[in-house]
Amino acid sequence: MRRESIRQPRIIVLGDISVDIMGRVKAWPEPGEDCLAQKLEIRCGGVGANCALGLTRWGAAAQLVGCVGQDIFSDYVLKVLEENKVDVRCVERTGAAMTGMFYINVTPDGERTFFGGRGANAELRLPPHKAGRTMGAVAAHLAGHSFLDRGSAQVARHLSKAIHARGGWVSLDVGMEPSKSIPQKILQMARRVDILLVSLDEAAALTGTRDPFRALASLRKAGAREVVLKVGRRGCLISESGRPLLVPSFVVRAVDSTGAGDAFVAAFVQARLRGWPTIEGAIAANAAGALATTVVGAGQNLPGQREVTALLSAQRLKGKWDEVRKRVLARLQQSRSLRRRSSQ
Repeated sequence: MRRESIRQPRIIVLGDISVDIMGRVKAWPEPGEDCLAQKLEIRCGGVGANCALGLTRWGAAAQLVGCVGQDIFSDYVLKVLEENKVDVRCVERTGAAMTGMFYINVTPDGERTFFGGRGANAELRLPPHKAGRTMGAVAAHLAGHSFLDRGSAQVARHLSKAIHARGGWVSLDVGMEPSKSIPQKILQMARRVDILLVSLDEAAALTGTRDPFRALASLRKAGAREVVLKVGRRGCLISESGRPLLVPSFVVRAVDSTGAGDAFVAAFVQARLRGWPTIEGAIAANAAGALATTVVGAGQNLPGQREVTALLSAQRLKGKWDEVRKRVLARLQQSRSLRRRSSQ
């Protein structure tokens, strides 16, 4: 196994930033019925912010590109992002809309339902010279929601072009709403990025099939270079030597599925930043996605390297997969040891 450097790899993340208000309820209400949450919690959220926060939890240097309003909610999310070492120099503020906001209703089975709007996220108008400023980044990660609006879609294209011109790579996390409302745009962009991250629901919307193996084959046939297909508790589906491979997940007690996909994405992307084999990145991503369901909310609550190390130490996998688990665990322990020695 190659010895890893403690130097933080830098990545640019383009995606939504929002305020999430979490409410846990005993049961889903009937229409017109009052529904009081047992507890309300506020979090920094949005697919872009969540991914950037998740990456910093893994020790990566993440620069976030997005847009918030000129209100107290933007003050809150920017403070959280900065406190968690996310570079927000390319986050715009606009008076045209309020900061994106969602109320997230969580039922006892861990299922969550979103109510809200993207708000200022739809107002991103980063000038081309800023959009092409990669600030030493070796990669860019794009959220599919960025292609719902003309301005942010242009920013995404400028970023992709700038990163590819430097020899870097670009990943795209599709998202459910883009998969349903702009499937052709997403499929066109899938051919231009290096890694496509997609859930089974999103893949079904894009390909017309819920069979994960057929969906994976269809996305690859459409031109996607590398596809990572999330299949929930079953783990994820990747390709190895041209063949589909189902990578198993971990058993946890789920309380809230909010942010599980973002935790998965952040873990897989950091693995790619560090040059890990795809199969090892998939194991780390499955562990992070599973852990994210054990806490309420996403944002600053997302799991990182420490939590994944603990899970990999405590839980074995079956057959050959346990050897992969051990290799990932060794990488994480080596990284922790290097950081400890560098701080002395």
